[in-house]
Amino acid sequence: MIKLKTFGSFTVGNGLTSVQEGAWRSEKLEKLFVYLAMNRNRGVCIEDISEAIWQVEEETDNPVGALKNLAYRLRKALRDASFGEECIVSVRGGLYKWNDDVEVTIDVEEFDRYINEAEMAFCRSKETAIESYEKAIALYHGDFLPLRTDTHWFMTLNAFYHSRYVNTVKALAKLYIDTGCYEKLEQLCTRAIVYERSDEQIYSYLIVARMRTKKVQMAFDTYETAKAIMDKDLGVRKTVMLNKVYEELLSVTKGASSYNIDEVKDDISEESMNGVFMCGYPVFKEIYQLEVRKSARSTIPESLVLVTVVPMYSSQPDKDHSQMKDSMHTLERALRKCLRVGDVAAKYSDSQYIVLLSKCSCDTASDVMKRIIDRFNHTCDTHSNMTIQFDIEPVSCYSSFVSDK
Repeated sequence: MIKLKTFGSFTVGNGLTSVQEGAWRSEKLEKLFVYLAMNRNRGVCIEDISEAIWQVEEETDNPVGALKNLAYRLRKALRDASFGEECIVSVRGGLYKWNDDVEVTIDVEEFDRYINEAEMAFCRSKETAIESYEKAIALYHGDFLPLRTDTHWFMTLNAFYHSRYVNTVKALAKLYIDTGCYEKLEQLCTRAIVYERSDEQIYSYLIVARMRTKKVQMAFDTYETAKAIMDKDLGVRKTVMLNKVYEELLSVTKGASSYNIDEVKDDISEESMNGVFMCGYPVFKEIYQLEVRKSARSTIPESLVLVTVVPMYSSQPDKDHSQMKDSMHTLERALRKCLRVGDVAAKYSDSQYIVLLSKCSCDTASDVMKRIIDRFNHTCDTHSNMTIQFDIEPVSCYSSFVSDK
C-alpha cells in the first residue's frame, strides 16, 4: 500500500521505501502523482490534468505528448526509488486512471474522514467527537503542498484545507472548554497559531486556556502579542473577542482583591519615558478622545496629524508592496527619532501613521512634519519612489483638516 502525505510537504512511501519532496527534481511529477491519486476513482482527461499541472504560460502545443512523457517519467521515478507499484497509471480511451490494484491512503482524505466522524458523533458523545477531532488535528503538519500552489487546482485545495483546519481547531477548542480540558486547549492553540497567526478567536481561546491554568502572565503576554498582530500587521481595530476575554482576565486577576495606591502606580507605570509613545490604534483612539475632552477646558494647542506614504508612480505590484513595507519601517524610525515625550503615534493602515502632537499648533506641527519628511528622504535610496503627504487638524470639537500635499 502506498501512503501519500501532502500536509506541509510531499512525501510518498510504501513501508519499504519513501520519496521526499524535491527528490524527483520535478514539481510536475509530484503534481501528477498527487492529482491521479486524489482522482483515482475516475478517469481524467488530458485537458483536466494539464490544467491542474501546467501553468497558463507553460501551456504546450502538444499536451498529449507532454503528458505521455510525464507519465513515463513518473513510472521510471517510482521504479528507480524501488517502489513495486510503479505501474500506477493506465490509459484507456484517452483517459488517465490510477491503477485499481494499487491501494493508496492520503492524509487529507483521512483528515476529512475523522472530521466527518467527529461531526456525526457530536450530538451523541462529546468524548467520541473529541477523539476524532484530535486524530484529524494530529495529521496536520502545515498547509496542503504549500510550495505547489502555482495552479488553480492545487491553490484551491491549499486554501480549502487551511480553512478546514482552522475551523476544526475552533470546534475542538469549544469541546475542550465544555469539558474543562484547558491543558489540552493550550496545547491545541499553541500549535495552531504556528499555522494560523492571524485568527483572533484562536488567540482568545489560548488566553482562556492560560487563564484557567493559572498562567496569568502568559495570558497577558498572549493578549499583547495578539493585539499587536491584529493592529499592526492586519489593521484590525475592533477586536471584540480579544477585548471580551481581556476583561475576564482582568476580573480574574484584579477583581477579588484590594490594592493601595502605590501598588496600582507600580502596576501602571511605564518602564521607559523616552521619546514618542508608540501604541496600537485602539489605545491611540482613547487617548485622542481624552485630549478632545481636555481641550474644552484648556487653551494649550494640540494637533492631530495623518501621515501617508504615497508612491509617486506605479511600477510592479509586488515591488510597490515591498517598497511600501520598507518605507513604513523607515517612517516609524523617523517618527521615533523626531517626536518628543508627550507625543503619541500609531499605525493606522498599511500606508499611514496617525500622530498626536502635544503643545503644538498647526503651524508648528507643519514644521515638525517637514523635519520628519527630510529625515525620511535622506534615510535610504530604496524609497525614491515613495513620498510623504500629511494632513493636520487641531485637537478640538470643531476643526477642519489643514493639508499639505
